[in-house]
Amino acid sequence: MIRTLAATAALLATTALASAQPLEDQIHDFVYAPGFTAEDVPALEVRLIDQWYDLTVMTPGGSVGPIEKAMLIADKAIEGIRTRTAIQYGEVISEDGTPMSFIEVRHYNLAAVLHADTADAYGIENTAPVEEFGRGDHMAWRFVFQPIMNNAAVLLEASSRVISDKQASKDDCTGRPCLDLYAGFDSAEWEEIEGKVPTWPELYTTESDESSTPAHAIAELAVFGFWASAESGDYQWSGGEHPEAVDDATPYRFIGIDRHLGQEASIDAIWHETALNDDELASITFRRAEVGGQVHLMRASEPR
Repeated sequence: MIRTLAATAALLATTALASAQPLEDQIHDFVYAPGFTAEDVPALEVRLIDQWYDLTVMTPGGSVGPIEKAMLIADKAIEGIRTRTAIQYGEVISEDGTPMSFIEVRHYNLAAVLHADTADAYGIENTAPVEEFGRGDHMAWRFVFQPIMNNAAVLLEASSRVISDKQASKDDCTGRPCLDLYAGFDSAEWEEIEGKVPTWPELYTTESDESSTPAHAIAELAVFGFWASAESGDYQWSGGEHPEAVDDATPYRFIGIDRHLGQEASIDAIWHETALNDDELASITFRRAEVGGQVHLMRASEPR
């Protein structure tokens, strides 16, 4: 799985936006790619504000990173909770040194797939209607964020498109077929990590339907990999070190999330970081697997 993702990253690098292209053009071409429709950014900001717990602070949600915010927006667009998510993250450093986050979130509703699988196993007469497995389309979103003052991620532009069932059946999600229930993350050589991620006061809903929310799983992985910090007792996104080998919007960070695709309440998330500023490692992947309330942390890496 890790080798597949590395190959994907290399392919994307050959088709990335040219670094000489003005930043405004890069943003426009990314957000308004064919098939994507512009979203109302102020309305999306309201959707985010509605999710912050503490509205008394000067900048509600200001410490939350762009990937979590993108996930919070996308997750609200699908009613179903049996989902598979693929996130790609690229970053362009503007002339004044500001990191501009280019994020694509593809969020797949696997309710119909799980319904068909259950019907095959137990008979259609013993299977609840597909609507009870979850409603909602497959959706793709594109976002551009930037930090402004005390806000780690201010939404600048956004777009979305519906993904057809036909297209979803062909799509790849972090090295796996997006609609294959049984394509998990177990193919990598995982090393289990002892210890726990630090806790911090909740900034938004971190648990739903007996498991962590996708955004919270992302936040814990960010802390685990030092792309965010909670050492002071409060959560703060930092984004980590920008890859020296990347000077355009080429994705180099890949996140995959499976939620409630088995019999128990579960969420399984990986964070795959490529283009490392490291002489020995080509990529590193962190995994947070939660089943029945028990969380396991793992790591895998790919040498150069």
